[in-house]
Amino acid sequence: MRILAVDDTRANLVLLQAMLKRSGHEVVTAENGEDALQVFEEQQPDLVLMDVMMPGMDGFEAAQKLQEMSAPRWVPIIFISAAATEEYYIKGHQSGGADYLFKPINQVILNTKIESIKRIVDMQNTLHSQNTALQEYVEKDEAERRISRHIMEHMAESKGLEDPLISSMITPAEQFSGDVLCAARSPSNRLYLLIGDAVGHGLAAAINTLPISGTFYSMVYKGFELQTIAKELNRRIKEAMPTGCFVACGIVMIDPGESYAEVWNAGLPTFYCVDSHGHVSDTFESTQLPLGVLTADQYEVKSEIIPYRPGHQIILFSDGLIEAENSDGEFFGIERLLGCLHNPENRLDDIRFALEEFMGEENPHDDVTLALVDMPAQDSSGMEIFSDHQQTEILTSVAEADGLDWRVNFHLGVSEVKALDLTPMILGALGQFKGVEQHNQKLFLIMAELLNNALDHGLLKLDSSLKSGPDAFEKYLSERQDRLETLESGFIEITASKLRLHDESFLRITIEDTGEGFNYETINQGDAGQSAMHGRGIKLVKQLCRAVVYENRGNKVTVDYDLNTVNKS
Repeated sequence: MRILAVDDTRANLVLLQAMLKRSGHEVVTAENGEDALQVFEEQQPDLVLMDVMMPGMDGFEAAQKLQEMSAPRWVPIIFISAAATEEYYIKGHQSGGADYLFKPINQVILNTKIESIKRIVDMQNTLHSQNTALQEYVEKDEAERRISRHIMEHMAESKGLEDPLISSMITPAEQFSGDVLCAARSPSNRLYLLIGDAVGHGLAAAINTLPISGTFYSMVYKGFELQTIAKELNRRIKEAMPTGCFVACGIVMIDPGESYAEVWNAGLPTFYCVDSHGHVSDTFESTQLPLGVLTADQYEVKSEIIPYRPGHQIILFSDGLIEAENSDGEFFGIERLLGCLHNPENRLDDIRFALEEFMGEENPHDDVTLALVDMPAQDSSGMEIFSDHQQTEILTSVAEADGLDWRVNFHLGVSEVKALDLTPMILGALGQFKGVEQHNQKLFLIMAELLNNALDHGLLKLDSSLKSGPDAFEKYLSERQDRLETLESGFIEITASKLRLHDESFLRITIEDTGEGFNYETINQGDAGQSAMHGRGIKLVKQLCRAVVYENRGNKVTVDYDLNTVNKS
């Protein structure tokens, strides 16, 4: 040990120094209290042997100042004095002394006390090192959590949850939530809402949800179908996460324009569709394993379709809500949840209040997430953004262009038509060309309508009149799926070109199918039957394009879209 010996008598100091060196210690000395402070600051000793009675600053005062200088480190002080009185002994300990020795000093007793104090010093140093390491760990952990929180919040993109059709709550059981809630509108204005519940709690569970939100938003914004999104989510979780890290997940898609809703539940509690009185009209039970259990080629997405029910709500939630346990060991349960749904205006608040009242002073042991999705009589976020567009007439030919910047062709046979999400795939390729991506929403609507017509009414020979009547669209989609599965021949040709005419740029899209076509001459005439079959989609295409031309027997269409316009959508 490095020991500071302080004594105003030179002979005592020399003797003390000799005794300490004989025991193997490093010794530094000072002859009064003031010098002791200076030597202490310079040498940082492990132990101080302090004479009590010295001129000027005595040993007690010097000891108190040394302790202030060394804080928070503990440096033991042993007082040495010829005054063997009870008063001095007590004052020594009150001044912070670790022990008290009387002169003349006995070598054996001195060594014994030093060894005893050394053990205490070693323990103090070990404790200090451990505390320092713990503090560094806590600071590092907090820094990592701040970064993780920033990443999670950035990827969560909670703006979509502000959609007027959605009300929700998410309450983490810990600092991070293993539940995820995402919502977004597709280019065709479909509303998608995803809820996920990763295995475990806290940051570890939250990390498992990271691949979900980014994939979900990217695919919704590109216009992919629910089943395609779900399959890709499973692939991402399976490939990115370790074995045993899976995520129960569900997606609700609301399409007011086509008047239907699609629901998929993989591992979550049963979802409910309820009317304005809280009566259950539809239930959506989990039909398959959570994400990340099966490989991509093993995972088949099975969703359910219901008609759009104005005034109804779809309620989806994680198991943390119904499994919230109070101090009596009771679960919140489904019955209590359904009992909170009688007032459609305050359902979320009623559920939140009922849960708080049920739990009392207890906190849920799991993350609690809940979302309610409205199906109003009229979606205020509908496609009225294009109502100011004038409809162009169906023309007999398109104008000749002055120049060609680029052209791409797609030939899609039966296998591709069955396996691919055509519209987002084609737009994904076209979006790589400069100046196209900013028109993505309008081009999606145009491409989706033309491709759906080519596939549904061309290759699959579906009649739009099938969409009329109660529950008609559900039957239409079922018939569409049946015909698609049995389709054996046919193809769709797509050509997209960026052309120039009189210094203006436009995109020309031609789509041709091998179907029977339709009587396109009635479109300009405003025929009532034709309007019912094709009106909404073709009307929108006519609003968005500068030219629309049907050829052959109606199975070939060419549209020109102005790339000079600013997309305000």
